[in-house]
Amino acid sequence: MMHKPFALTIAAATFATGAFAASPIRLEAEDAVLADDHKVVVITDTNASGGKSVDMKDGDLEFKVTVPATGYYTLWATYQIPSTSTNKIQNLTVNGVSAGQISFGISDEFTTIKGAGKIKLTAGENKIGIVHSWGYVNLDYIELTEYEASPWSLSPNPVTPEPTESAQKLYNFLLNNFGKHVISGVMTERPFENDGQYTPQNYETQTELGYINKASGKNVILVGFDFLHASGKNSDQQWHQGYTHASLEMAKTVWKAGGIPQFNWHWKDPMHEVEAFYTQSSGNDPYTEFSITKAYDEATDKWKTSSDEYKAIVRDMEMIADSLLTLQKEGVAVLWRPLHEASGKWFWWGTDGAKPCVALYRLMFDIFVNQKGLHNLIWVWTTDEASDALDWYPGDEYVDVVGRDYYYYPRESNHSSLVGSFETVKELFGGRKIVTLSENGSVPYPDEMKADGANWSWFMPWYGDYAMEGWANDNTAESWKTVMNNEYTLTLEDMPGWDKYEMQTTVTVVAKKMAPTVQLVGRDLQVNLNVSTVQVSIYDLQGNRVLARNMSQSGAIALSRLARGPYLVRIQSNGLTQNLKITLK
Repeated sequence: MMHKPFALTIAAATFATGAFAASPIRLEAEDAVLADDHKVVVITDTNASGGKSVDMKDGDLEFKVTVPATGYYTLWATYQIPSTSTNKIQNLTVNGVSAGQISFGISDEFTTIKGAGKIKLTAGENKIGIVHSWGYVNLDYIELTEYEASPWSLSPNPVTPEPTESAQKLYNFLLNNFGKHVISGVMTERPFENDGQYTPQNYETQTELGYINKASGKNVILVGFDFLHASGKNSDQQWHQGYTHASLEMAKTVWKAGGIPQFNWHWKDPMHEVEAFYTQSSGNDPYTEFSITKAYDEATDKWKTSSDEYKAIVRDMEMIADSLLTLQKEGVAVLWRPLHEASGKWFWWGTDGAKPCVALYRLMFDIFVNQKGLHNLIWVWTTDEASDALDWYPGDEYVDVVGRDYYYYPRESNHSSLVGSFETVKELFGGRKIVTLSENGSVPYPDEMKADGANWSWFMPWYGDYAMEGWANDNTAESWKTVMNNEYTLTLEDMPGWDKYEMQTTVTVVAKKMAPTVQLVGRDLQVNLNVSTVQVSIYDLQGNRVLARNMSQSGAIALSRLARGPYLVRIQSNGLTQNLKITLK
């Protein structure tokens, strides 16, 4: 169970539904703090709402809000993190159950972010907790607004040009089941028998797969592998090569059984100076100091093709591409998830920042697809929910699926749907990409996902005691029985086999309606239309409409007469409504 927050007091705020019907409800952070709670500190600050904010340090906050009817809401957070610090993550709970996490990016001034795109509140009093994880956030207040669904606009085709038949089938399968089912999966630790011959395992003999089958009577569809030992200082040694060979052979076995192989790549130091992929800031030892900037000039956006570092990067990429080509020749398609968790900066491919990482991803795409001829990959990008998430994004033309890696910290068993994180990721990327739980601890329960509309494409708990009973019991035999025997969960037993799979030509999840794009530029609201007309309305925090405009062409709306502070912008077009929170300075 989620531990109880330390701070437990705030006068109950009442939220009237249907009026913003719907004025935003503001809950000040300082009102949620117990006087004797020394793990948080109230700060007097004239720049903060109400003249105060809360430095959360390693403490928790809990707010109370009363609503007359059960429904879904959007949560906003106004906060500050000095540039001398780093991005932070806090856990979000609703009535004691996890609703996801809130990612806070660096901001020297108070800024407002969408903390959770969708949370469920029940009729009567509700408790919203912001619970320390990687804390030390200076929180000013949170606000609640009425949740309004936005449309999906998913491509019917993968981003790889001229994809193989197997890649087309795999992408079509993901697209056709998105929103209808969740695809079962798990990460594997060791893909070969401990027999000295590196004999590849199968569904019956592999540890994590066997555990799930024994617990539930079912087999997962997606099986995760790692090119962990395929490159790096010791990659030419027999054990390392045996590991990679067994991974590739087992991937073929999974595909032939009707399953889906997924590969990620814990890419070790390309210079082969140290057997490590972690950075010093991760706290792990050994660590590598390899820097992309030695191979890439950020100022000119050019690769230093004569540098040893560039040549090492290309050598490693070509080596991995050759391994994947062996699968393509066998008609196997792969979920390919490179450069994962980059924005955390605990891996070397993220330590130099967003732009070098994006350049590295795009270089890989070019080498894999255009130079090596890999057309069997479905490309998966792992994001967080921070305000700078799009800075790290390689671009729509390079990504098929956007994934979220989610672990509870402090670690615990919790099978909630994570709907807040699902909706936030969906909206960050404009509903243009399939959204998945690309790596996780506890698997969300299917009934929770269905009820909340947290339609993750697949789940993939990490190996070892994340996937099996252990000290934290993230996933137990009983929980696997619950997950795998629910009609919402697709298992290997549901698969017809890829040779028998029939492509679906009509996928109901794809929405044809397109919404305008809106952004704040200085004190002007820039509206770019891709529809005939839109209605733009701006409300203050009391729910008063302070400006309204009908627009039939793209342009800017001057906001110079409005006072400083936060506003809610409502854009209506094509029968769709979307809300945008802005702050005028």
